[in-house]
Amino acid sequence: MTNTSDQSNSACSLSDERQVLLVQYILGGWTSCIIVLFGVFSNGLSILVLGNSRMRHLSTNIYLLSLSIVNLAWLILYFGVNSFRFTLIVPKFLANRDGNDHHEYDDFVQRFSPYVVPLMNTLQLCSIYYTVAVSFDRFLYLSYGIQAEAICTVRNSLRVITCITICSILFILPHWFKYRVELNENNRPQLKLTSIGENELFRKIIHIWLYIPAVYALPFLLLIFINFFTLRLLRKFYLHRRQNLNLTSALSTQNNEQRERDITLMLIAVVLLFFICRFPMLINHIFETKFSLTSYDDRESKNSNSTRNISYDNCRSRRLFNTTVNFLQTINASANLFFYYLFGENFRETSFQLAKLVRKRVVRRRNTLVENITYYIQRQNTNANITLQNRTIDQQQQQQQQQSLILLNMEQGGSTRNI
Repeated sequence: MTNTSDQSNSACSLSDERQVLLVQYILGGWTSCIIVLFGVFSNGLSILVLGNSRMRHLSTNIYLLSLSIVNLAWLILYFGVNSFRFTLIVPKFLANRDGNDHHEYDDFVQRFSPYVVPLMNTLQLCSIYYTVAVSFDRFLYLSYGIQAEAICTVRNSLRVITCITICSILFILPHWFKYRVELNENNRPQLKLTSIGENELFRKIIHIWLYIPAVYALPFLLLIFINFFTLRLLRKFYLHRRQNLNLTSALSTQNNEQRERDITLMLIAVVLLFFICRFPMLINHIFETKFSLTSYDDRESKNSNSTRNISYDNCRSRRLFNTTVNFLQTINASANLFFYYLFGENFRETSFQLAKLVRKRVVRRRNTLVENITYYIQRQNTNANITLQNRTIDQQQQQQQQQSLILLNMEQGGSTRNI
């Protein structure tokens, strides 16, 4: 996730490196930026809708709300670490193949990678098990019906979310001690393995023995079994209703069947999207662990001459696959809104109500602003008229005083001549 283009120059030929950079610029750069910005908007909208008082009384919506929050945070970090970075640094590498060429923003990313990458991994792990939790929550609703309301409460969902979050933080905690930042001979920040990260046993435990079962195997198996039995329950419930109700053309029956079909399609779509976007991550993780695609171990440079031909053969395919996997992660974090609108009737109604409410508030504020501006203009005009009237009155009074003085002077002059 944190591999940069210049870090793998020694492992790729110049032609392969240029092709990889073009793909990273188009797919990992601009295309990912568009998907990420859409994902930020969609998850932000989902947070507003799912956080509405009409929606947050259901435990399922609490899980979806938490999922939207972690996806939003992950997309924001991904935008800075990968998408926006590729749009800035790749054109410079394509224009200049000098090995000493670098970009200031790439140095900025390198400096904060030891802290950003573990945080992104924590958010990813939370989103995976939030998906498992919401699937299990739906399975309980279908299995126990009304009785599940005593189990699937908002308080219990918050407890589960808190436990998942704490466990994810503790699980990713060793990754915070894996890398360090050092300055190379050119006074540039460079990511290096710490003494803990260089330990071979530590790397096997963290990347293979713990990471693969906890991040991939366990949630994949749980989702497969939960959704398999969920679909069986939906099909059994649908057949049971068709057998007990002969009036299949009744409007209420059609509505129930439509809702059940929508729920089934939503579960299938969410699970398929999850597996399509997450399963390649497992393959990529195995490749990165075996070939150390993003490794900064200095010991690899000692054997670089003996493995250079193998690296040339594998470099392009591995790095292109890595870019594609990162792109699939952005799709998985951004596409949930599509399923919410397509299958969630309450979500659509609530979002439309919020849109109407926002529109009313905007119109009300606009009218208030127009009224305030009109009142201010009228007040200014009134003050100007009053000021003008006062000036006119003052001028008239001055003229009267002057006329009075003239008459007084004339009278005094006439009296003097008579004497």
